Amino acid sequence: MPFGHNDHYVHLPINTNFCVKYGNEKIIFKTDNFGGRYFKDKNNVLQVFGDSQVLGLDIQNQTQHYLSKYFKNNFVIYAAPNNGPLEVIKFIKLNNKIVNEKIVINFNLSVDLFRVYPDWNIENFVALRSHQLEEILDKPYKYKIIIAKSLLENKYFTVARKNENQMQELFMSRDVEKLKKYLALYLLKLDKIINKMNIEIDYVLTMPYWIYENTDNKFLKINSIEKRLKILICDTFNRQTKFNKVYISKLISDNKEILTKDKRHLKSDQISLIKLSNYCKN
Repeated sequence: MPFGHNDHYVHLPINTNFCVKYGNEKIIFKTDNFGGRYFKDKNNVLQVFGDSQVLGLDIQNQTQHYLSKYFKNNFVIYAAPNNGPLEVIKFIKLNNKIVNEKIVINFNLSVDLFRVYPDWNIENFVALRSHQLEEILDKPYKYKIIIAKSLLENKYFTVARKNENQMQELFMSRDVEKLKKYLALYLLKLDKIINKMNIEIDYVLTMPYWIYENTDNKFLKINSIEKRLKILICDTFNRQTKFNKVYISKLISDNKEILTKDKRHLKSDQISLIKLSNYCKN
């Protein structure tokens, strides 16, 4: 998957078509002038913002996207790997002239929880700059050269990703009150954008892939982790009053494979949405 950053946010190559191998399939990506992925045409669109979870790494058509059950307009998805919540805000502010009056923001609880911390830096995870994307599409071998250079020149840069157990440990080790503080600061920034730009936001939280464990061929939530996570999101996102609607994901089936090929995303066809307020009541 080709993606790069411009110091402010991460995006796909702009105004082009490319394909990405997914298992034995080739997934076609079409992008607009800002790197937004679209499926049909760019008229009567609903703009969706987030990271790789909402991008649809495992789907070819909009009808396969989990949001298509709840939103009917043609999607343009401004999302990319490592494009965190604060990067989404920067995109909206910098490109405010093209942002519609109603948008959807997807918060990937798997990783976005850690991207609201002050020490989050996209340069430590994204090697390519925006101006290098076109060249990489023409000459993919150069990507490895750029990765090697980043590893040499930036001591914090890494291509390693934590496994499921490491992600669970990372979440359980974080101070909940501190995390609430950083989430509150992030939500305050969104409040200001809503007021200043007079836009309407439907907000979607996708459950972390690492909250599930396979028990007797059933994918069930780990109680101790969900209890902690539920307190966190119900004390923050559920108290946000500026959003139009707020949803959280749940599995469609607990006895089918739920992860994509890379084992770091929930499969699109296994995601359904419920209102966050109902989740927090139970």
